Amino acid sequence: MLAGHEHFAYSDGASSERYLEQVLRGAADLGSRSRDLDAHIRDWPSEYHLSSRRAQLLAGFAFDRSLRVLEVGCGCGAITRHLGESFDDVVAIEGSLARARLARLRCRDLDSVAVVCAPFQEIAFSEPFDVIFCIGVFEYSASFVPGDEPYRDVLRHLSTLLAPGGRVVLAIENQFGLKYFGASGEDHVGMLWEGIEGYHRQLGRVRTFGRTELEARLKAFFPHVDFYYPYPDYKVPDCVLAEAFLGSGRAGELVGHLTPRDYDTPRQPRWNYAAAILELDRNRMLPFFSNSFIVLAGDAPAARGVFPQQGIVFSANRRPAYAVSTRIVGEPSGSLRVEKRRIGGGAGSPDAKVLLIEHDAEWIDAPTLRTIVSLRLHNERLSLAEVVEPCRAWLEMLRSQSTVRDGVVWVPGEHVDSIWRNVQLTADGLRVIDREWAWKQPIPLGVLVVRAIHYFIKQLVEQGPLPRRLHGASWKASIDAVARALGVELARSDFEAFIELESHFHAEVLWSEREQLARDMRRQMFMLTSGTSAFRRRSLRIVRRLRSAFGRLRRGLARKFA
Repeated sequence: MLAGHEHFAYSDGASSERYLEQVLRGAADLGSRSRDLDAHIRDWPSEYHLSSRRAQLLAGFAFDRSLRVLEVGCGCGAITRHLGESFDDVVAIEGSLARARLARLRCRDLDSVAVVCAPFQEIAFSEPFDVIFCIGVFEYSASFVPGDEPYRDVLRHLSTLLAPGGRVVLAIENQFGLKYFGASGEDHVGMLWEGIEGYHRQLGRVRTFGRTELEARLKAFFPHVDFYYPYPDYKVPDCVLAEAFLGSGRAGELVGHLTPRDYDTPRQPRWNYAAAILELDRNRMLPFFSNSFIVLAGDAPAARGVFPQQGIVFSANRRPAYAVSTRIVGEPSGSLRVEKRRIGGGAGSPDAKVLLIEHDAEWIDAPTLRTIVSLRLHNERLSLAEVVEPCRAWLEMLRSQSTVRDGVVWVPGEHVDSIWRNVQLTADGLRVIDREWAWKQPIPLGVLVVRAIHYFIKQLVEQGPLPRRLHGASWKASIDAVARALGVELARSDFEAFIELESHFHAEVLWSEREQLARDMRRQMFMLTSGTSAFRRRSLRIVRRLRSAFGRLRRGLARKFA
């Protein structure tokens, strides 16, 4: 540590840092994909520093591990940990002594990482670096670098530390991120529209940049600049896309349903985010309105294959056996292929009722039934039956592959996830996509109808105000109304069987924070069952069993960390 820098003024608070120290000291697994650490997430600061999703920002890039790496502003070590696992020689710089100690604690079993506490611009390095990572740091340049042009000065200094042919990797929010035009406060100061209006209220403290300005600033020192786009943002991304794909008019369906977060004061969206994304996609404007950027900048073109796909999507918030990545790969012909693979290997329990299927498929440019129906809902002249008319073909497809037994229509379990978000309407008819799951037993058709409508309404609620015609006394009443519009009369047993199926599915597959999962399940079951007392009692018994199972898991983790 350089002398005189013990009181560097950046912190999430002393109590937050004490909690992180306690967790890191007791953790058996400090890895970038640690489930031990995921289990200790309790609020946004702990999520930011502990979540295994942080590593997904860089997991799609293919750097040579022998490259010499500098990380500027390593914080509490979440990204540092991933870098230490990916490279043989990492120097991580952090100005805060408390946070530098936490980063060292996070990487204590990695000989590849050295953590230094000091302002990076005051350190004299003996050798240049091949890659310099600056993740969520550049926007604070005015707060910690003196001078009239702190952002320019930081880029100039980074250029002096970079070896010929090297790369600066920068991640930052977009000043004109689409979420800021809705109901999200600016991520750093929490104020609505502060970035869009130019940061005049917080001048000289923190700021982000639009794509055009950021590229111009970088090109003053780095002639070759490449943009990539993490969604929903760079903090806890679920996917990263190359600019060629995001700007091609083919990405709207994918990113429109990755709902952005307001990290300060969550507010109800004032308009439909997914619908706006589709319009921007149609006009090739998604790169400008992306919520965040990843930028690779250097004095020469990036090495071929540094990002060996058009996009990568992660479904990692699951038990290890079910965590997958989905790569969107370009073909020489210009077509795209989708490759879904397990991230960590292994298989689920042989007693599980659900099976994960790795697969390859052709990318088809066509809207899903979810998108078609959600857009039709805006047309007040259409009746609900007319709104859901495109889904009748989906219903007939399921019936055509079903059997009837004891008066019940049974659909093969391979269709457990053939819900509206995974069914495209193409010129040749319906096409089921993302066939990732199979239920090991046949499923009553009514249960699949409940599941499809449930997830459709859930997405609507997340994306913006629920359309007036779907307002009901309960979520169950809304599902009943949509099903009747399709010509399906649901029985109480359909809802009961759905609750059973979904509870088993969540308990077997998901690895979200245990308390949050229990709350989500309890909330979903309440919305389905409110107003039907016997039905509600049954669902609550199921939730209690889930909570008991989660409690046993939490106690086991606590014993590990004792």
